[in-house]
Amino acid sequence: MFKRLLLTPLLCCAADPQIEVKAGYFLFSNERMRTIYNSGGLDLQLSGSYPIWKWLQLYGSIEYLERSGRSLNWEQATQIWALPLSLGVKPVVAISSELDYYVTLGPRYFFFHQESHSTHGEKQVNENGLGGFINTGVQFFPTCSLLIDLFGEYSYKRFHSVQVGGFTFGGGIGYVF
Repeated sequence: MFKRLLLTPLLCCAADPQIEVKAGYFLFSNERMRTIYNSGGLDLQLSGSYPIWKWLQLYGSIEYLERSGRSLNWEQATQIWALPLSLGVKPVVAISSELDYYVTLGPRYFFFHQESHSTHGEKQVNENGLGGFINTGVQFFPTCSLLIDLFGEYSYKRFHSVQVGGFTFGGGIGYVF
């Protein structure tokens, strides 16, 4: 049955270009980062998908996240923000005319800024580099121009000895052209 669903053309809405606003709860996967920034927080995304072949879409997104915390040794205030840019492929399986399942995989370029209010060590760190991401979810189409998305995502990027990616779980609302 899965093979049949995968090879069938997408129904109504999913075969058209989409734009979506997503919000999620982000948690660092690195233990050290979870200790410094002890709670997760809001992750905002603007994403789009464009069909390139039957059940395959091209996916792109821009994301923003910001956290505040305390340094490990001196309990000094520290803040970070990240601006990840993603590009990937998104295979989509039409479960019904109103429901799709998808998996997205691709590279993610991270712009990362950390600022510490400490008298010890660096005050500001600016890094950027290439990492990756994978996400999965379901999209519900109440009408042919409206989509509702529930998703889970994992991202990975190591700067020096710290992995700055993590897990995001959330939802989105979008428009189908």
